[in-house]
Amino acid sequence: MPTRYSKRGEIQQFQYELANEIKRDAPPIARGVFGDNRTHPDMATLSNAELDQMYLQAYLRNDRTFLMQEAQRDPTQFLEVTDRIGVEDPPVNAQGDPIPSQAQQEGVAQAFQQQAVQNAAQVVPPPPLPPPGAAAPAGIGGPAPAAAPMPAALPSPGVGPMTQMPLPVPSIPPGTL
Repeated sequence: MPTRYSKRGEIQQFQYELANEIKRDAPPIARGVFGDNRTHPDMATLSNAELDQMYLQAYLRNDRTFLMQEAQRDPTQFLEVTDRIGVEDPPVNAQGDPIPSQAQQEGVAQAFQQQAVQNAAQVVPPPPLPPPGAAAPAGIGGPAPAAAPMPAALPSPGVGPMTQMPLPVPSIPPGTL
């Protein structure tokens, strides 16, 4: 043991006394803060095997509520357990947000399509135009001009995939950039 009279000895003696005091005080402080584990079963320590089995059972019965609570309670422990039991982490985008599965994306697309159909059904069609050559209401303008011949009706479009016309590309003469 170092002597008390040297500078180095005083510092080491102080560190030794401080460490011993912390060792003596830590258990009573822990019992005062956390209580006794025997009277608090929620503070009991579980082995990794027990914890792995509990999570595995939750995954098998698809208990998302329990799994979400555990992930929020201790994210680090949750990820460690899922790695041990072989559950893959969900894919994430550049911002770290989970990427939805293909089924979720299709569900959202179907919901949007149904909403669009409902919105289209609610639209009131505009009032019909008067037939060509019909006279204007009395008192408006002069005599009606001769009616133009009615064009032939266009054939109705057949059912098939929608195609989009390619957009024209402006031509830029070489060397003008």
